[in-house]
Amino acid sequence: MVLSRGRGRKYLVLLVTLVFMLVAQPLLGPLHILAGAFFDGLIAAIATYAFFIVFEERWQRWVALAVMLPVFASNVVLYAVPVHVHRPSAVVYHSLLIVFLAFAVAVILKGIFGKRVIHGDDVLGAFTGYMLAAVAWANLYALTYLLVPDAFSVKPELVGRLDQWHGRRALFDYLSFATLTGLGYTDIAPAGPPVYSLTWLEVMFGQFYMAVVVAQFVGLKLAQAIRGDHPEAK
Repeated sequence: MVLSRGRGRKYLVLLVTLVFMLVAQPLLGPLHILAGAFFDGLIAAIATYAFFIVFEERWQRWVALAVMLPVFASNVVLYAVPVHVHRPSAVVYHSLLIVFLAFAVAVILKGIFGKRVIHGDDVLGAFTGYMLAAVAWANLYALTYLLVPDAFSVKPELVGRLDQWHGRRALFDYLSFATLTGLGYTDIAPAGPPVYSLTWLEVMFGQFYMAVVVAQFVGLKLAQAIRGDHPEAK
């Protein structure tokens, strides 16, 4: 019974941890190397937890593991090499984390579209997938910055943060969520290709995600009402 209740709240744990990481990392991550290491470890913990609750089929876990382990390794390398040679490891880290997160979002959506009955945790799962997609896009922006730094416009007082591992990630998390939600740009904005294309693609993805997922939930709730299903009993 306890295990069943725990599985029923699996996405709640992932969502709360993810929100905590996104809120606290910009505040504490750049302050000290130990704080930065803590948040890198937290990201690894989030990925590990997602590995067990999102990827349920054996082939999914093999694919996720093949991507996840090099992500962890490249992150550790960043603490073992001088700052001036961080770039290759950072490129590997961002590239593979994008693949891992995109795969997780795809599996979450596949699970949602395979449902016949909607539970509360399924709604949290959909929202978690939305946030994971934003983080994936943030890593795509960070990767783009490493390759084409002139494609971004950043306020002069924030330029120094782009040289800090956690400061840079926090800025691109902000850019991604601002783009995905249509909030608009202030401190950091696209200033050239390929970021122009990446931002409008993210906007289109965000609108598509919300429209399709909400339509799926509404359709399932109507079907449940017609059939007389009660999610609490399942």
